[in-house]
Amino acid sequence: MDKVIDDNEELAVKKVLVVHPYLNEIGGAEEVLLKIFEALIERKQNCSLLGELPMGSIFDNLPLSSIKQFHYDSDEGFFSNYFRAHRRLLFHHSKLKGKLRKKVGKVDLEISTSDPIYFIGSGKKRVAYVHFPENLTRMQKSDLKSRWFWRLFYWPITFQIKRQVAKTDLLLCNSLYTKEAIMKCWKRVAEVVYPPVDIGEFEPVQKESLVVSVGRFVSSKNYELIVEVAKRLPDVKFVIAGRKRSNENDPYFDKIASLKPDNMTLITDATRANVSALLGRAKIYLHGMVGEHFGISVVEAMAAGCIPVVHNSGGPKETCERIGFFYNDVEDCVKAVSEALQSNVSSDVFVEQAKLFSVDNFKRNFISSLERNGFL
Repeated sequence: MDKVIDDNEELAVKKVLVVHPYLNEIGGAEEVLLKIFEALIERKQNCSLLGELPMGSIFDNLPLSSIKQFHYDSDEGFFSNYFRAHRRLLFHHSKLKGKLRKKVGKVDLEISTSDPIYFIGSGKKRVAYVHFPENLTRMQKSDLKSRWFWRLFYWPITFQIKRQVAKTDLLLCNSLYTKEAIMKCWKRVAEVVYPPVDIGEFEPVQKESLVVSVGRFVSSKNYELIVEVAKRLPDVKFVIAGRKRSNENDPYFDKIASLKPDNMTLITDATRANVSALLGRAKIYLHGMVGEHFGISVVEAMAAGCIPVVHNSGGPKETCERIGFFYNDVEDCVKAVSEALQSNVSSDVFVEQAKLFSVDNFKRNFISSLERNGFL
């Protein structure tokens, strides 16, 4: 029989070290880190961080006094770009681990939200939240000949990662797609805990025949496809709202800008509020990336009442299940966008789907997984 816990019963307090050494950029992994801290603090656990929270960021509302931070010496100052991953993971981190274990001491639980290779071995138990086994990405994008080169090039790193993964007691991941990749790459079973999406910032307003895409201007976003779809639907307005590279030339943005038709607008300086308002007006959200690991922007768009048109792969295939429009190539995509524009489905359908991936659900599922496996 399951144990019944009285509301007034004192919960066991565990010492938890969250490992996320590099916090230079704020993205999906950092959002997961933030919500994990919030969930653990709400559960009244004794939390510390290997790494340092940046100032003026999403972490500003955390009760920092309750989180002890251990400095992680960065390698940025003295490592060149050549063999950076090898030097960072195989040499720099290896030298630091012993010193860090002495500083941190023994903890009950060590949680990685960055990469399993950064575990330092202080925890009695280890949990890794895996966004994707990145050493598989290069292989997927390579032809057969270069695949062998990259396999040999990354072998030392891959070997060390697999060693750390083998010592990890529980793997959590962001989608069934990533779960399959983990099994393929690491031969380990992972539990899916969908990442937190702050859907409260988004809501539908009066919809227009507008197709919007959101994301950084990087080649993986496959904006060439969106440009081609826009060219084939000249009477429809398209908008891509994304970030360019900061303080440097951006060849990919320049390429898309040179290709775009007159019915497409590129926005590079949109604020979060601007994006929310744009998605609120748009009828369609078009996602160009193939093999997206999860796709936070897709869920945000659904929270704003947009009809999702996504590639028939990756995380979006799961998050948009039964309600989205899917494509495999440009012709499919043009057809899907045209049909979605003619659709009369209520925005409420997409808003309800987005709620499945809310912050509260993430916290609840994360803590539940730790409890179910006996870590809390």
